[in-house]
Amino acid sequence: MDFIFLHRFPSRMEAEMAGEILKQAEIPYVIQSEDIGIFGPGSSPAPMGARLMVPQDDLPDAKILLSGLI
Repeated sequence: MDFIFLHRFPSRMEAEMAGEILKQAEIPYVIQSEDIGIFGPGSSPAPMGARLMVPQDDLPDAKILLSGLI
């Protein structure tokens, strides 16, 4: 499954919140971030943000679901 970029969030926590919306719609997602993540999702900004990735086929639906957040 090829994942493509959907949106960059300032923190992992914000990306995780968006991911939960996708999860409810059964859309798989991956979050890429440079934060350590060892203590759970960070609410502080990640140096390069947190990238939310989805399968290419699910991109249109993901954009609609997250239209109020991205």
